[in-house]
Amino acid sequence: MNFARRTVARGPTAIPRLPLVAFIDVILFLLLYFVFVADLTPEEQHLPSALRTEGPGQGTSSGLLPQVLWVESVGGRARYRMGDRVMESRASLDALLNGLPKAAGLVVKVQGDVSVEAAASALASGKQAGFSKISYVPAR
Repeated sequence: MNFARRTVARGPTAIPRLPLVAFIDVILFLLLYFVFVADLTPEEQHLPSALRTEGPGQGTSSGLLPQVLWVESVGGRARYRMGDRVMESRASLDALLNGLPKAAGLVVKVQGDVSVEAAASALASGKQAGFSKISYVPAR
């Protein structure tokens, strides 16, 4: 048994080299990960508002509600109802719509058994009266 120390000839040690391709792959993977995970949508406080006002405190609640016109069929004839007012003819409907404020708009709700002519007549009356915002809603 030989317990003597051996002398090992030491020369300059080689520096370990990292494979450059693997390093580039890891960097690109991390870059893609952060791009996909990042939240790119704007914060809610920076989104534009859909409501427009003339100035602070000038709006009224009556200016925000549109007029609702119901078109119903009673006994096979078209009947127009707005609140508690009932109109049996288009002429009386035209007279009523001409006297209403136009800025809020008009919602025409049509029941299922009403003829297409009566619904089109209500929409045309609203247009002739000067309403720029007219919505058609079929009732259930």
